[in-house]
Amino acid sequence: MAIDEKRRATRKKVHLQVFCWETDGERKLGKPIPIKTKDISTDGIAFFSQRSYPMGAPLCIDIFLPNQKRPISCNLNVVSVEVRLKKSEYAIGAAFYGMDPEDRIKLAGVIDKLDLYLLLDSALAGGASDLHLTVGRPPLARRDGRILTMAADVIVPGQVEAMLYPLLTEEKVKDFEENKELDFAFSPNPGVRFRVNMHWQKGFVEATLRNIPSVIKSFEELGLPEEQMKLLCQEPAGLILIAGTTGSGKTTTLSSMVEYINQNFQKVIITIEDPIEYILSSHGCIIKQRELGSDTKSYAEALRRALRQDPDVICVGELISAESFLAAMQAAETGRLVISTIHAPDTISAIERAINFFQPEYIMSICGQLSSCLRGVLFQMLLPAKQGGRVVATELLINNSAVRNLIKENRYKQMSTVLQTGRTQGMYTLESSLNELVRQDLVEKEDVKKYLYIR
Repeated sequence: MAIDEKRRATRKKVHLQVFCWETDGERKLGKPIPIKTKDISTDGIAFFSQRSYPMGAPLCIDIFLPNQKRPISCNLNVVSVEVRLKKSEYAIGAAFYGMDPEDRIKLAGVIDKLDLYLLLDSALAGGASDLHLTVGRPPLARRDGRILTMAADVIVPGQVEAMLYPLLTEEKVKDFEENKELDFAFSPNPGVRFRVNMHWQKGFVEATLRNIPSVIKSFEELGLPEEQMKLLCQEPAGLILIAGTTGSGKTTTLSSMVEYINQNFQKVIITIEDPIEYILSSHGCIIKQRELGSDTKSYAEALRRALRQDPDVICVGELISAESFLAAMQAAETGRLVISTIHAPDTISAIERAINFFQPEYIMSICGQLSSCLRGVLFQMLLPAKQGGRVVATELLINNSAVRNLIKENRYKQMSTVLQTGRTQGMYTLESSLNELVRQDLVEKEDVKKYLYIR
């Protein structure tokens, strides 16, 4: 990731707890005012304020560094004032003076340690797909499925907030502090994007950042069954499910399907995501990407409203409740193609999990509804490749007449026989996909045995 020169400047965008006083040149006046840091260096600070200060105004601040009890105290002079009309506040720039030399050295070390962009540079240079920021341990990176410890200092309490809060709006910070969970995505530059999950663990704020590839790969490049995937994308209506565990590439496959439709047809595509990961550019299609929280309140509500937005294709980041799944089926029944992901260990379990979203008294009705609108279920998993990296193994269930009758009668456990004998209709099992990877010498036999055992 090539961070631009602005990111490389001495002044860094970090969030620190800072209190500010007006002074008469010698004494602090009045009560301290907490301020929001915009950026900071060893020479000065920029912060947001509800009030303006005259140029040259003397101020005094206490800067609280993560995991440090004693603040850094120094004086400063206002050197710039910028009005932020939309926020009804001011961006104040001020230069430090009178800072203790030891405090200046300490501040310089902390600022470098809190530079998220340098940390992301290092993680990506090492081929990491995920970065874990956990208090009490150095940053940890996942590469090819394995967890590695990065050559960096141990993360201390308050450090994750200092690194990530500058990426959030005030509303997002408030949301996180109230709900203790937050998902969002950001782009350090146009070529790189990360999905972030912030959470609390044992009283500390921690985070996981996932690198989202900037280029959407084709079915062939991803190792997906190209012919069957194209046929699914050409369905005029119905429900398609992409199943798998966390980190198995479900969102990548979903985005690849959207891009295939985008490149080959003229349709209206609406995506509902939490958060938006891949940024899609319209080609033959009109694409509207809606994000939970900022653009809509829930998957179910967005699905219902989408029907009034003239869609041909609706993509839902994840179906996680009876309400959202019912809305997805209803959208599919109105003549739209609905594509979504679901957490499940195989294709048949995906159907079982979907049905089990509902109370027992509704299950037979849901089974009938699902049997008529489902088009297919793709399950996928990632395995370590012999030559490094990872490869995908898949399983594909097509909703033919036999599968449709089994779903309708709530006898999904008998679908394995249909799956095994449905090759002529494009179906195949995970075992056959794994065996093909072994035949092509892409994976180790021992890895295949392990994954089949886990299943």
